[in-house]
Amino acid sequence: MGNNQPDPDDKFKYLGFEINPGKIGEFWQSEDERKKHLKRIQSGTQLSVLDRESSLININLMSSADKIISYIGNIVLILAFFLPAYSIGLPGGKTLSGSAVSYFLNLPFIGAYAAWGGGAMILIVIVYALLLLACPAAGILNIIGLLNKDKGDNYLETVKKYSRITFVPIALYVILLVGLLFGGPHPFGSLGVEAIGESLNFMAIFTVAGIGFWINIAGLSIAFAQSRGL
Repeated sequence: MGNNQPDPDDKFKYLGFEINPGKIGEFWQSEDERKKHLKRIQSGTQLSVLDRESSLININLMSSADKIISYIGNIVLILAFFLPAYSIGLPGGKTLSGSAVSYFLNLPFIGAYAAWGGGAMILIVIVYALLLLACPAAGILNIIGLLNKDKGDNYLETVKKYSRITFVPIALYVILLVGLLFGGPHPFGSLGVEAIGESLNFMAIFTVAGIGFWINIAGLSIAFAQSRGL
């Protein structure tokens, strides 16, 4: 048999499965750092030396793709506040629409109208107002969570903490849909506007709700899916 021995560097290439071939670099950034960690171990104040930001226990647990998708969903929630929250087709082919800002400016009139319609209509008006506020608030808080400066598990815990706000607008959507299932008649009928119909019910979503309503659902779906994956 020959006396040839395998190249020691080959084992590093094998262990890396060619993903990151080559000899593994030094873990310690300097000899002084190694000595400090060794001293801490000998003193019994630390069980592991793997506590640097570059170590596995402090690895970033959210990929860049995850963050980008989450940012998109939350930005959508903020932008939807300025998109039409309602859109009503009027006779003659005209359309009456307005953003959440317009909805709140006209809330005194809308509230007075709902008061004539009974409890279900009042609930729907109030819940929808809360929903229009909760969606952009959730988007802003989720982005703040994503921008936190913590590392590793601490970063993830902070993101989770802020992402809990997402459940508020989701719950409001559920309440709104339940309220619309019961619905209620318009106090003065359709007022000659066929698109409104004679009552405010579940079908009204598809004739009255503006693009902002649907965009919020899309943004919440992304934010909720992201929070469930953390």
